[in-house]
Amino acid sequence: MIRRPPARYHSAYGRIADSLHKFDWLANLFLRLSIGFMFFSGAVGKLGDLGKFTAMFNGLGIPGAPVAAPAVAIIELVGGVALMLGLATRAMSLLLALDMVGALLTDIGPGLAEKYASVWSFLSNLFYSSEWLLAGMLLFLVCVGAGSASLDARIDRRLASSERATDSNSL
Repeated sequence: MIRRPPARYHSAYGRIADSLHKFDWLANLFLRLSIGFMFFSGAVGKLGDLGKFTAMFNGLGIPGAPVAAPAVAIIELVGGVALMLGLATRAMSLLLALDMVGALLTDIGPGLAEKYASVWSFLSNLFYSSEWLLAGMLLFLVCVGAGSASLDARIDRRLASSERATDSNSL
């Protein structure tokens, strides 16, 4: 039989959990700013030496490297800025998560497979890769959205206010 903690512990935990919900926006903002800046700064470097980035794509055997490399860099630049602002967060997060899946399939995964013969070593190193972690955090943002400290939330509030005004005028 599983013993339940006394009610006083449950209510204390409940109060703490409820008070922490007030800071959801801060955790979301921190996540968006961190991920957004990572993509933005990485894209600036890629665009700064586009020839080297394109050569890397060629070396990986990515088809259409002269078009794909600048496209990826621009997606990362625009996506990074959008995440920092909290603008089109779900769409940009999905796009950047797909970018990370592409990196895992073309660059990170094959390199790890060659370097680590055992499945355990391969998976351990895959799960420690920044691309894997970024993909997971981006999928989280796809699910939860930008949060209240974002342009997405501001736009939603304006649209809701506009709809209420339209509804009250039509009565």
